[in-house]
Amino acid sequence: MYDLLLKVGAPALITLAVICMITSGTEFNGTTYILGERTAEVIVPINASELNLTLSENVGNMTLLDENGKSVPFNSSYEFWQGDYTYSLNFKRHVTGNLTYNLTLLQSQQFILPIRGRQPVRIILPKGFTTGDRSLGIARPLPDSISVGDAGSVLTWNNTTSIMYIEVDYYRKSAPQALTLIFSILALAGLVLLVEYYFSIRKLREQRIVEEDELNDSE
Repeated sequence: MYDLLLKVGAPALITLAVICMITSGTEFNGTTYILGERTAEVIVPINASELNLTLSENVGNMTLLDENGKSVPFNSSYEFWQGDYTYSLNFKRHVTGNLTYNLTLLQSQQFILPIRGRQPVRIILPKGFTTGDRSLGIARPLPDSISVGDAGSVLTWNNTTSIMYIEVDYYRKSAPQALTLIFSILALAGLVLLVEYYFSIRKLREQRIVEEDELNDSE
């Protein structure tokens, strides 16, 4: 395993850790989406000799690794129909491992995933980001479980049979504190304006009383 890490380099450590988590765990056997700044890395567990995938964009960076972490060659073709790309992958032999590819994120700090197959889904947020505050962003529908790992916050939906799509709005963990600071500054500014308004009104009233007294004296 150490030799494999040296070959792939540091940028792949998170992906390999997630793959190990998928292959070693028995409670989860679905697709994992690792969100980045502009792309999402997708990990699909494989236990077959062929696979059909329907995606919303054309991807050309698919990689298949077997259970030993070795690259497996395969043939692929796709058809485009009504906005979807349907890929047909042939592995030439039965493979147990993981297929990985990248998807483009259309919006920053928001991930919308149409559910095309009724399989468990796991979404890993970028490191330093979270979700769950209604004023900043939540996950809809509510995940079955939320945990925090070395790679980032992990959201899991174990049952997607009644889900049409998953939407996750996420934000930096420091955002609530920053929002609280902004509201505090606005509240302080409002208080200062209120005090200034109070003294201005008081000054105008005193000035009016003086003018009325002077007018009465002149009469």
